[in-house]
Amino acid sequence: MENEKLKTLITELASDFKPSVKKIETSIKTTQDHYGDYMGLLSTLAKTKQHAQIFALALIEAGANRNGVSSAMRVLGYT
Repeated sequence: MENEKLKTLITELASDFKPSVKKIETSIKTTQDHYGDYMGLLSTLAKTKQHAQIFALALIEAGANRNGVSSAMRVLGYT
């Protein structure tokens, strides 16, 4: 049951993140795989490691570059 709630939350967040992800992915890369943009977004939204992990999954589901999100998580110390 808990797993289903988490999957639903991630899907709903992904839907909300799609416009931001599209804007990031279509912009000029100033860092490899846009990790700087994702780092800025995650650092603004996430107050805990667990929140960052959920947001990262939602960003990837929304179409974010997986490597960029992973790099941002590493730099922020969330992995």
